[in-house]
Amino acid sequence: VLEETGFDIGKLISKNDYIEAIIHEQIVRLYIVAHIPRDTKFQPRTRYEIKACEWFPLADLPSSRKDMTPKLKMGVSP
Repeated sequence: VLEETGFDIGKLISKNDYIEAIIHEQIVRLYIVAHIPRDTKFQPRTRYEIKACEWFPLADLPSSRKDMTPKLKMGVSP
């Protein structure tokens, strides 16, 4: 995560706090990391890998690959 966001979650992450789903026969995990200030400035270390980084409610995560709602809400073109 440090390389992608420039933020070290090492002391904040718990290996047991995650949402898991099987998508196209592959296990996908989204780890939940709490207590990060909303004004944290994320600085990706790898060029052109991350287009945008925004806070949004978990309920707004896409429900399928074709769900463009989160991208539209963030103003990111699909």
